[in-house]
Amino acid sequence: MIKKPLAVVTMVYNEPEHLLVWRRHYGAQVGEQSCYVIDHGSDDGSTDALGQINRLRIPRSPQDDERRTRSIGKFCESLLEWYDSIIYVDVDELLLPDPDIFPSLTHFAQANTRPVVTATGLDVIHLPESESPLDYTRLVSVQRQHVRFSSAMCKPVLIRTAITWAPGFHCCAEIAPEMGAPLFLFHLRYADLPSGLRRLERTRRQPWCSNDVGQHQRINDQDWENMLRGMAALPVVEATFDQNDQRLHNWRHAVENSATSRTHDRYRLDLHLNGTELWRLPERFIGRI
Repeated sequence: MIKKPLAVVTMVYNEPEHLLVWRRHYGAQVGEQSCYVIDHGSDDGSTDALGQINRLRIPRSPQDDERRTRSIGKFCESLLEWYDSIIYVDVDELLLPDPDIFPSLTHFAQANTRPVVTATGLDVIHLPESESPLDYTRLVSVQRQHVRFSSAMCKPVLIRTAITWAPGFHCCAEIAPEMGAPLFLFHLRYADLPSGLRRLERTRRQPWCSNDVGQHQRINDQDWENMLRGMAALPVVEATFDQNDQRLHNWRHAVENSATSRTHDRYRLDLHLNGTELWRLPERFIGRI
């Protein structure tokens, strides 16, 4: 049976700014007809006009990452009947292969033979003292060019077989993280201070399945702003992001090492390995995200 090469899936609830960026990025990478948005009861109109993107509406319910992960896993498995590979990313996560090696995610997926591909995770950081608020109608990478390594964003994002994701999609039960692929995940949660605070207000207000979950999305404004400003104050160094980049190699190796003692844990890597410096985005990535 002939299949299409790649589909990209996300799930949203009232994400007008991030969904605008997500649509632009993945529509260009794989084509809108191969993009799937699971709409968890949005009521702000943000999912009403998505062009050729496929929208699946489900009833609104309290935020429950266990339930969300199970449902998305089954949906992605079903799409493997029609596509060779599936990507799942949250709406504030932009994947890009090294542009020096692959011109698009579709080309990367067609060349890939691994059943699961783990991306190298990078937080895009706003420098509030020197950078204007983010204009979501423009490319992110022409406005933000500093990133921080984050093991929590080193996610198994591309699959060619069904897997069992852990809540948050940080790892899967079937395979430990392998960090060699030239695939990068750019996480936009810290890419803009003003819109980040607005989003935090939304996530604090929304119903949750338990008082014990989602604490990082319900902290107070000052704590979140202090966290972002602390990251923005890290020293800035140059990076190449190629396979000879020693800094990149060291962090990837640390993630793989952290998995060796977590074989039977639900989270199979240390989610708290965070860069101690900011890396300037290499020129070849600018204009691509």
